[in-house]
Amino acid sequence: MSRIYCILLVLTLCCAAWSSGQTPPTTFDLRNYNGHNYVTSVKSQSGGTCWTHGAMAAMEGNLLMTGLWAAAGESGEPNLAEYHLDWWNGFNDHNNDDIDPPDGAGLEVHQGGDYRVTSAYLSRGEGAVRDIDGQSYFSAPDRTDTSYHYYYARNIEWYTVGSNLERINLIKQKVMDEGVMGTCMCYDGSFINYNYVHYQPPSSTLDPNHAIAIVGWDDNKDTQASQNGAWLCKNSWGSSWGLSGYFWISYYDKHAGHDPEMGAISFQDVEPFAWDKVYYHDYHGWRDTKVDAVEAFNAFVADNGEKLSAVSFFTAADSVDYIVRIYNDFVDGELENEIGSTSGMIEFTGFHTIDLDPAVHLTGGDDFYIYVSLSKGGHPFDRTSDVPVLLGAKYRTIVESSANPGESFYRWGTEWVDLTTFNSTANFCIKGLADEMCSMDATNNFGPVPLEVQFDGAAFGSAESWYWDFGDGGSSDQQSPTHTYTEAGAYDVTMTVTMGGEEYSSFGESIVMAFADTLSATEVSGVPGQSVRVDFVLANHIPVRSLTIPINWAGDLNLSIDSFSTAGCRTDDCTYQQWIHWDGGHYRATYFIDMVTKEPDGMLPVGDGPVFTVYFKIPPGAPSGSNPIDVGGYLPDHFPLIEVEAGSFEPADIAGAVVTGLGCCVGSTGNTNGDVGDTVDLSDLIYLVNYLFLGGPAPVCTAEANTNGDIGCEVDLSDLVYLVNYLFLGGPAPTACDPNCE
Repeated sequence: MSRIYCILLVLTLCCAAWSSGQTPPTTFDLRNYNGHNYVTSVKSQSGGTCWTHGAMAAMEGNLLMTGLWAAAGESGEPNLAEYHLDWWNGFNDHNNDDIDPPDGAGLEVHQGGDYRVTSAYLSRGEGAVRDIDGQSYFSAPDRTDTSYHYYYARNIEWYTVGSNLERINLIKQKVMDEGVMGTCMCYDGSFINYNYVHYQPPSSTLDPNHAIAIVGWDDNKDTQASQNGAWLCKNSWGSSWGLSGYFWISYYDKHAGHDPEMGAISFQDVEPFAWDKVYYHDYHGWRDTKVDAVEAFNAFVADNGEKLSAVSFFTAADSVDYIVRIYNDFVDGELENEIGSTSGMIEFTGFHTIDLDPAVHLTGGDDFYIYVSLSKGGHPFDRTSDVPVLLGAKYRTIVESSANPGESFYRWGTEWVDLTTFNSTANFCIKGLADEMCSMDATNNFGPVPLEVQFDGAAFGSAESWYWDFGDGGSSDQQSPTHTYTEAGAYDVTMTVTMGGEEYSSFGESIVMAFADTLSATEVSGVPGQSVRVDFVLANHIPVRSLTIPINWAGDLNLSIDSFSTAGCRTDDCTYQQWIHWDGGHYRATYFIDMVTKEPDGMLPVGDGPVFTVYFKIPPGAPSGSNPIDVGGYLPDHFPLIEVEAGSFEPADIAGAVVTGLGCCVGSTGNTNGDVGDTVDLSDLIYLVNYLFLGGPAPVCTAEANTNGDIGCEVDLSDLVYLVNYLFLGGPAPTACDPNCE
């Protein structure tokens, strides 16, 4: 890094003579500044991509000014990929991460964008990448690749010359200090003369339709305006156009230097991207401003053991005092446990990256909060917005943004207010830039018990010690231990590494999923002519996303399905369920239940109990015997399947049965719910109450429910009283079965 700092120091000293307090020269050309050329070659754009060329020309120029391109080991002149930005800016119908699916809506590729779109792309760490990395117009280049070299503009500033050119010297000085500057124009044949001098009078109603780049000026240049003076601009129509690819545009042009969003944009402090991770919620960057918000914060969760070394945000005004604070907790509506801070003043409107010194240590899996106070101008935020289809076009398209409650907050009086209550698609443009300090990996971490998992730890520094908490009571002090899980469940694992006396932790939420889940059918008894209820019971140790239940009821009893339901089951609030296969002629079918509508997270929680109920009809005259109810699957492709977050697997299956031939009442009465084993307990009482008073299902066997053995075999309140007396008050045991009730 010493070489880079030396270059920056020399450039700073060279430019010191042109401080903001002095008047810039009357003529200037970045192509020959103190004998050096700080402008890259003229490009020839395809499609409506002028805005990408204007932005990359400015970034390339800044890299030449600072020397950081060469210092980074790159060869030749800076050359960044305009079409990677064109494809992956996030605003177009090729890709928008804020919609699902992420394509099919938004701007048309090659036909829309501006410098704010560029700032969103850069601030997310998506690019810029080199021309040799991702330059492809006719098909999308890879979005990311480990071979790509990424370049990042730490600061992007927006200026205007002012209605009376009162700020023109500021823009000139920024060109001299920072290099090529992006601007815009309305290109029209009536506005440009044969000397390639352009002037759109302010009285014209035409909006900007083209992006270009300022590389110099001449205060005495004769133009179509009533006063002299023009910017020297680089175009993107090839070197055979204009003055070898360049032209002049009047200081008094309606848009160049004047448009508030496209008039004069400086991409500054461009450098190789220096972080491993950008934490953000504002995928589309600055789309609007909450002008009445002074204090705001974004909530994040750390991915790994990391060092938060910088934050970024936009300011919507000049000369803004800022305060940045990092907190560990947000409790009872207040931020608590400050772990880092910085403050200062930002001179100009735009995007800014602020270093944290010292950096803040983050533990994987922990919440952290980035607070920013801005003294004026309000807080920029992302939201669903309409964007010109072409630069300056009258027709626009909606670009959708998305947000979730709990991500962005602003202070209103004494309270913190969730930004989604103001706009459901809004997030503040507050980001965190972090360096990964440690990470973990796990192999064979999803499978049946006993499950042997291989863990591997990585430290991005000199590790002094390691500690693993496997989540089941086990631990290790090795870098890459092996651990066996003997109990089913989803396990959180924490790895802590000590480096330089500091501890960094990586957290894996449910990183291990060991299963021993079962799907079973109950065994019930019945008599010919009756319907009997068979419950399908799931015992799961991991939250379930969806469940497939194959049912095969082939047997001697010739059963048929009378009805089915999830009422009263663990899945009764799952609205997405259906038979996905039906083959009644072969006594088999498959039922599917998706938990997507299950509150609160679309997952069936860990538990044990019925998930599906089928009433099987025993035909009159059926023989005595046992008819299996199998849930083990049948060919060719219907088998029990549990889908969890980590993947899918087959549970162990236990068949049930429908039994006939001994009568439905065996021994004594009281077994009102017809469970296997003929036990009489509280569940029988609950079943009888549900039937008598709550519209529940009738007893499977009337003789069993006739607890007091009265003549007529009616099941009524007297049977309930008899059962309560027996179970709780020491009353007589249920009577023997009455064969006349069968």
